Formats: sequence, structure tokens, C-alpha cells
Amino acid sequence: MTTIIFYLRFMKFALSTSLTTSDVLFLSFFKSETLNAKMKSALGAKTAKQVEARFKSKDFEGDEGQTLTLFPEGSKWKRVVLLGRGKNAEAVPQATEFLGAKISDCAKAAKATSITILTDEADFSELAYGFVLGTYEFKRYKAQDKKTPSLEKVTFVLPTVKKGHCEQLTWIESFEHVSPSVRDLINTCAGDLNPMDMAKIAEQVGKKSGFKVTVLDLKKLRKLGCHALAGVGQGASSEPCMVILEYRHKSKAKEPNIAFIGKGITFDTGGLNLKPTGHIETMNQDMTGAAIVLGTLQTLAENKVPGYFLGVMACAENAISDRAQHPGDVVKAYNGKTIEVNNTDAEGRVVLADALSYTEKNYKPKRMIDIATLTGAVTVALGYTITGVMGTEQKFLDCVLDCAKRVHERMWPLPLDEDFVKLCKGNCSDLKNTTDGVRAGAIMGAAFLKHFVEKTPWVHLDVGGTAWVEHPTPSTKYGATTAGLRTLIELAKHYAD
Repeated sequence: MTTIIFYLRFMKFALSTSLTTSDVLFLSFFKSETLNAKMKSALGAKTAKQVEARFKSKDFEGDEGQTLTLFPEGSKWKRVVLLGRGKNAEAVPQATEFLGAKISDCAKAAKATSITILTDEADFSELAYGFVLGTYEFKRYKAQDKKTPSLEKVTFVLPTVKKGHCEQLTWIESFEHVSPSVRDLINTCAGDLNPMDMAKIAEQVGKKSGFKVTVLDLKKLRKLGCHALAGVGQGASSEPCMVILEYRHKSKAKEPNIAFIGKGITFDTGGLNLKPTGHIETMNQDMTGAAIVLGTLQTLAENKVPGYFLGVMACAENAISDRAQHPGDVVKAYNGKTIEVNNTDAEGRVVLADALSYTEKNYKPKRMIDIATLTGAVTVALGYTITGVMGTEQKFLDCVLDCAKRVHERMWPLPLDEDFVKLCKGNCSDLKNTTDGVRAGAIMGAAFLKHFVEKTPWVHLDVGGTAWVEHPTPSTKYGATTAGLRTLIELAKHYAD
């Protein structure tokens, strides 16, 4: 079993309406923007004069990506860092998040233990999330430098501090606590993390955070009739499982407010439809959905969100062996429908088929949302920065999109019309898991899943393009991004009792 070290938070976040003493003060400016009278007064005459001198000499003009570090004498700060944001009218989505991430990089380079960030109400939340994302490093396989000072205190300075800002900061602190553990889990090599490891980690988190965990192992899956999930994992030495997470606080409801369902493929070789070099190396990230669901339940439990919430992790390794599923094999899913597995590399929808139908029948949630690195095709439509969203009820889908917008995660709806759903019909079975000649790969993945949802309002998030970065970005230096985590937490808050 892999060893998971729970992430310990050392940073303290604070809000203020005045510039506080710290190691580093961060000020950001759009192109041609300069110090206003209020900023001059807050900085003090001597420091303000030094900053203005750099504007006048054109050492700093606010160009996008530009930074300038000052070492003001007789100041409350050892350093004052000026950051350029470029022209306001040309700002791209995520620009504020990336600015926050850049501040975290600068703070680390300065070896600061305390920093002050001047911002405003419009930027605060996104800047803070970006800062948190930017502080993360995946260190599991690296020698640790214990001599490096740790950042201990971050103060965000706003024109006014309202109750809403304090509430936002509480959830940002929670994200700072949970998201590194989620990212560590996703970034961990497949040799150190198999399906039953996922189950044991869920049990650890549940015990620590305060929610119930039930593990359905291979024997139970087969007895229940979850042959779709069992079939995907039959080629691996580690058995598949379904992990049920139940969190309840101040609720006696029999039906969960919402069920979160995550794809948990701990490594995806593609099965006998083997993935090629260049596509297979990072397939340890194919359990992102399950990790996000676990992080969501952990966050709800630690913040004592009122309600009854369910998490389901459908875990398997899609491996190659003499026991592996063959292209063309037919399996019977939990809801009794048969599936022709004509492509073993479309396994995510197969494990989710059992998870969705089992959840709906046995727990009867008021609504369900699944999250999965389901397709590469979603990147053709939306690239690597926007999550694809599909669903059966417009009201619920709109709510998901609203929640995503509130927490600065980019999502976009794709159609899920009945003609796509009908195209999933099989030749020698009820359904087939892929369909040639349709091209709408992301939509067809969701169309297949729709056959395993009867009446419950349901939304599908395809994070196939947004869950992982191949090339570093300001907010993700390596691997896992936690795409979807903030949205699911916000969604749970919306539907809380």
C-alpha cells in the first residue's frame, strides 16, 4: 500500500484594510497605471517616492509579466515587488489566477516568511485561489531541502473587509488545506497506488475527517452484478472496487442532497487497445475524478456543511494480462444492460456505468454529478483550459455552470441530444462503448452514460483536457490541476440544508 502523508497547513491567511508589516509587499499595476493618492499615503512618503521614481524612469511600466523588486530603506517591508498586468482590455481568462500564482513564486524566491498583497474586491477571490495553486509542489520523489524557510503568513489588503470576504477566505483556507493532498494523490505513480490503495486512503481520510466509508470489493461487486466495473479491472493483479463515502451533518434525510461520482482508473494502459508512447506515460492521472470526489467529501466534513452528501469512487486498473478484457467482449452492467466492449480504451464510461446505476437505485440521490478524465476528444472542442459539461436537466446544469463561474473554473456546456444517445445501441448487445463515424467523442461518452441514469437529474464533467498539464503553467508546475474540485465544493454549499 502507498503511504499518504496528510498535508499539514503552515500558512495563516488574514484580511486587512491597511498595509501590514511583512517581509514582502506585492503591488500590481495595469499598463500605464501608477500610484494613486491612497496608495501613496499607505506606503508612506519615503517608499512611495522610491516607487514613483521607477515609474518616471520607465524601469517599470506595467507590461504583462513584468516584475521589479525594490529594497526600500526605512520601510515596513524588506522588499516591495511591482508586478505588471498588461493592458486591462486585453486581459485573458485566468490572468488574475496566474498573477496570484506568480506572487507565490516571487515569495518563494525571496524566501519570505510573511507577505502582504494589495488587491481589490473584484480580484481577491481569484487571486487568492491562484496564489494557493501556485504554492503547490509535488515533492514525493525529491530529496527535501529542510533549510528553506516556509511562508507562514499571507495578508490580503482590501479597500473594505466585509462578511462575504471573510467567508470566501474560510473556503480558500480549506482549499489550501485539501487541494495539495488531492494533487499528491493524482501525481503519485501508478506503481505506488492501486485501486485497493485508493480504498484504504479513503478510509484514512474518512476516519480523520468524519465520514463513513464502505468498500465494495471484487467479490461484492460480482455478487451485486457490477460486471462492467469488474470487467475493466480483471486484467490487473490488484482487484477493482467501488468506494462509497457518506457524510451527514444536521440531516436526517434518507436521500442524499447530491451524489458525487468519480472515475478512478489508477492506470490506464488502454487495455488490449493499447495506448501508444506519448499518450500512456501520464495515465496515472486517470483516477482524477475519484480523487476530486474524495477531496470534496473531505472539505464538506471538515467544514461541517449541513446536509447528507454521497461520494462514489469507481476504482480499477485497466491493465494487460492473459485475464484482460478482449475487444468485442460483452458484459452485463448493474442495471441489466449488456455492453459490447469494442474498445478497451473507452473503459472510463464502463466503470461509471455501474457507479451511476448502483448509486441511483440504492441511494436515490436528489441529483448526481460525475467527474471523469473521460475523453481526449473534449480537447478538440474546448482545448486544455475548459471543462466540458453535459447533463439531463437544464436547471441543474445551469447551477453547475454558475458555481464554476463563482469559483473561477472555466466550463462550457455541450449538447446531449437524443440522436447521440441512440447511436450507442449495440450490434450483438444492448449497447456498445464506442461508435465509429460519429466524431463527437466527448458527447458520445456522455451519451453512453445517459443509458445508466433513469430519472435523477444528472450532470457529467469531462476533465479530460483540464485535469493535467503537460507543460508548466503559473498555477500548475507539474501534473494535477484539481480542475472541478472548487466547483463541486461550491455546488455542495449551494444544495446544503
